[in-house]
Amino acid sequence: MYKELTYETPEGYTVFTSQYLKNKGTCCKSACLHCPYGFTLKKLRLQFRAVTEADSGLIESIIIESGQNPVEWKTFWPDHIRLIILKDQVCGFLLKNHIVIKHLYLRPYFQNQNLSREMVEAYLF
Repeated sequence: MYKELTYETPEGYTVFTSQYLKNKGTCCKSACLHCPYGFTLKKLRLQFRAVTEADSGLIESIIIESGQNPVEWKTFWPDHIRLIILKDQVCGFLLKNHIVIKHLYLRPYFQNQNLSREMVEAYLF
């Protein structure tokens, strides 16, 4: 669980984390990027994008950031890898077969938003 309350984007914007929003106690219905109450997911839904060669470095960095044990993701390349996107931000990526997600990697700031494998599958399939 990520406990920081804010972080700064490379563009210089301050973003409230899901921990900050949980501390508020209620949802403000503003479609916050890290909404822990599910409002943003319901309103904007997750988007998915196929990967390209240019995404290899991004995938490697997400694996490191996630703190999870790495799998041999290149065996899924490229047809069974999807980037997960919320509000034009890459949240993580998934490795799938034809009917289920085999592995889910999320960036730290998205790990406290109820983005479980089952939840992401509901949007993907």
